[in-house]
Amino acid sequence: MSQTWKDSARQSTHKAALEVTKNGDGTYEIAFNEEIVGSRIPERWLEEELCAKLGFCGNELASITSQLQESGKAVLTF
Repeated sequence: MSQTWKDSARQSTHKAALEVTKNGDGTYEIAFNEEIVGSRIPERWLEEELCAKLGFCGNELASITSQLQESGKAVLTF
């Protein structure tokens, strides 16, 4: 099984942060530790990007989705 971005950050001694922001055109931008890892992602592909590619699934994905609906921005620190 391959490592996701999230898994590699957990093995680090530093905190990691994921930030997802909704753009004015309805697409999303994903930053991991302040580095852009995805930009102009259509809403229909956002969950796939977050879960399959980056490893943020289940409760983490639900938290991100909830924050995005409330404010257009989601931040997870772990």
